[in-house]
Amino acid sequence: MSPTARSAGGNFPSPLTTFVGRRRESTATKRLLAQSRLVTLTGVGGVGKTRLALQVAGDLRRDFRDGAWLAELAELHDPELVPDAVAAVFGLHDHATTPPMELLVEYLAGRELLLVLDNCEHLVHAAAKLVDTVLRECPGVRILATSREALGVGGEAVVRVPPLPVPDPDSPPSLEALPRYESVTLFVDRARAAYPDFVVTESNRAVIARICHRLDGLPLPIELAAARVRVLSLDQILERLTDRFRLLTAGSRVAPSRQQTLRLSVDWSYDLCTPDEQQLWTRLSVFSGGFELDAVEGLCAEAVGSDRAVDLVASLVDKSILTIEKTDSVVRYGMLETLRDYGRERLDEAGETDRCRRLHRDWFLGLAERAEGEWISPRQVEWIARLTRETANLRDALEYCAAGAREGATGIRLANAQFPLWFCRGMLGEGRRWFSRMFAASDEEPGAARIAALCAASQLAGMQQDFAAGADLVARATRLADVLGDPVVAALAVQATGRQALYRGDLGVAMELLSRAVGPLREASNPQWSIWALQALGLAAGMAGDIASAQACHEEVLGVTEARGESEYRARAMYLLSLTLWRRGDRARAAELFVEALQLTRLVDDHFAGAGCLESLAWGEAASRRGERAAILSGAAEAMRQTMGVPPVLIPTMLGYHEECRRLCRSILGDRGFEVAFAKGATLEFPEAVEFALGRGEGVGIPRAEMEAPTAPMRIVVPTGEPPALTRRERQVADLVARGLTNREIAETLVISQRTAEGHVERILSKLGFGSRTQIAAWVAEQRDEASS
Repeated sequence: MSPTARSAGGNFPSPLTTFVGRRRESTATKRLLAQSRLVTLTGVGGVGKTRLALQVAGDLRRDFRDGAWLAELAELHDPELVPDAVAAVFGLHDHATTPPMELLVEYLAGRELLLVLDNCEHLVHAAAKLVDTVLRECPGVRILATSREALGVGGEAVVRVPPLPVPDPDSPPSLEALPRYESVTLFVDRARAAYPDFVVTESNRAVIARICHRLDGLPLPIELAAARVRVLSLDQILERLTDRFRLLTAGSRVAPSRQQTLRLSVDWSYDLCTPDEQQLWTRLSVFSGGFELDAVEGLCAEAVGSDRAVDLVASLVDKSILTIEKTDSVVRYGMLETLRDYGRERLDEAGETDRCRRLHRDWFLGLAERAEGEWISPRQVEWIARLTRETANLRDALEYCAAGAREGATGIRLANAQFPLWFCRGMLGEGRRWFSRMFAASDEEPGAARIAALCAASQLAGMQQDFAAGADLVARATRLADVLGDPVVAALAVQATGRQALYRGDLGVAMELLSRAVGPLREASNPQWSIWALQALGLAAGMAGDIASAQACHEEVLGVTEARGESEYRARAMYLLSLTLWRRGDRARAAELFVEALQLTRLVDDHFAGAGCLESLAWGEAASRRGERAAILSGAAEAMRQTMGVPPVLIPTMLGYHEECRRLCRSILGDRGFEVAFAKGATLEFPEAVEFALGRGEGVGIPRAEMEAPTAPMRIVVPTGEPPALTRRERQVADLVARGLTNREIAETLVISQRTAEGHVERILSKLGFGSRTQIAAWVAEQRDEASS
């Protein structure tokens, strides 16, 4: 910012850089200033609170008779001098007989102005006292404050300033769509300021997206990184962001010291915390992907006391160190990667990293084992949701076990506890990788946990038809079980061996082994073991044509799971029983059970059984000559199985129904019609496919023109959500904006007034959440691309 002389309209500096984005926050702040006399912009350091406040005040200063005035408190350290600093802004000099606060109130009492108090966080109590006095004594004054925490003054309205939107680094947007992301727009703008020849190209768009994502969408580090394009390539910048605090040190020499480097900005936030808050910050840095309060209490009780954890977490939220996300009855906390890296550095300096990571591992081991113990219960759905939310933390805990010395045995326990989730969610490949790493990190010694892990890993291998790996795993499990001498654990190994025979299609061996295993496993403390054996035996019996035995096995599982209020295995039992009924010719009852099972699979997000239900419902649709629905369901099922790494038909005796369904669909729709409908099904996410199967997704159908179009290469696009709802006229205006027309030219083209055209453009920007016409043009281009694909 460059200084300007004090004038009757205020003392605002002239901006030296363009203001990027923030339309929503700017609109919200202006609206609140019209309703409240105190608005505070809060957010983490470097998020752009000051720049937003200056932009809003600059836009509004003509609305105030006496203008808008800026009081900067960043370099002030004595709370007693806050009134002096603010009074000096108005040229009020110290009078020995009159306190500065009185001078200020006397001066402001008859004026109408907007006062911006910038950077109040380190003087929050003194700033709050001044604000309270001014608002009470000076009715024409409104105050816009910036702080890393709210002032806590009565009537205060708070606007939390979030980081700028960032692209998905794993699926970078197209070149035309990049301007939709304000973080990218900011980076490009500042990069061009540093190096005028900088251009965004097809070859560097993904790197730019990853840089912005790695920097959490925070304007300060993005600007610091952009300044480095003078001397580094984009790839070099991205590579060096592994140590972002060392790289991002080239800020403006005239900026406040805390804004000259990323480290100084975060140091400032850290120094504003109490010692207990600092300690909690560093300990919370071991979490990944968010966390909940019980995890904080479990991990940090010894350091800060479980009774104080709630208050300290709330304080870190208030100070913008933690983010908070509420969904239904769940409250989760998070930390930007920049702040997490800083906390981990502090943890390393204190020599506490390994101890805190072990505490983290132990707590999540306890969580996973509690989930495993209550899996066959009414709490199963709740546990699936919780473990899914904790995926990143559980992976970190597994990584600690795999990489740490003498931690492999604990890793075996943790992998066993997560197996039900991997099995339910179709995470077969991930489960196999973790089991393999834990086996490598631990000794091959007889024990129930290791044998159970070998059996579970063999099941995942068999489902992916890796029969060599499956055979090796069950052989190892059997050897250890023979040494251990526990009949229940031995039966588990027999069950695993029988499953491998089932997957290979050796039904006689499978039935003999599984029949031997069922009895002892009914006595196991883990009810899942007997369920696995019964379901495998029922499947083998059904494939062998022993319908009565198959039905008995599946009905026994239904009895156990219904009595315990369980959902996942009940859905699988329904599905397998339905297959048995279908083979017996009772297709009406089978179809009813397929639908019931599908509804349960959606409840627990069971992709494996869900894909089977979708495929089976496709058979019925094809038999009823509803070829389009059958093809869409078949496409959805096959796409899900490909994601899990399993073959399109896992049960060999079902291959005939699978092929007959495809043949019927092609005869009804023609080859081109089948391919289009099948591809459409492949784009559906599991919940969308379930909705369609249950008759609530009719909009997924294929237009007749597309069905009859000549065969051509297809690009399958996964839906990313509904486009914003623009009116027909707004869409016309958006198209003209994309063509580069000005508001006046749009008005002339559509025969409307220029003011009306301006209003349309404003509404489009508001609906789409954009801040520039360039973003509208990018959005229009992306919509056209999707429509033509």
